[in-house]
Amino acid sequence: MEDPLRAFDRHPTATVTIQFGTEHFGNGQITLALRGDGAVHVEQRVAGAVNHYSATLDGPRIAAIGRALAEHKFTEPRTSKLPRNPGDSPLVLRLSGSDVPAFEAKIWYGDRFTDADLDAILRATDDVLATASAGKLGQAAAAQ
Repeated sequence: MEDPLRAFDRHPTATVTIQFGTEHFGNGQITLALRGDGAVHVEQRVAGAVNHYSATLDGPRIAAIGRALAEHKFTEPRTSKLPRNPGDSPLVLRLSGSDVPAFEAKIWYGDRFTDADLDAILRATDDVLATASAGKLGQAAAAQ
């Protein structure tokens, strides 16, 4: 079976969701939903307010993001260990859609500092956040 992330642009209903942060701390809770058809939706919950951002990415960019997520083992089972550092927040990685196997991992954001693949996943999606929010969230890849 073809890895749906390696051919993300050919799976229009496939959705990668990444959620991290805490609503009443820093930039709040961010939920990024990226579909194989290029649709990007971002919800930011911060201090009782909700901000929504959206964008549409072209096929080559969606394909490249999917390959990067696959290369860095997005759907690899991951676990977190206790104790956590103060200020760490939950991180959810999810793959869903009508033509893909469902996947979900609930770990901690701080794990990115000991898991190079997880850090690469979050860097790749940081660029998507920057695009969708016109620079209000995330960080553009060139600036990383």
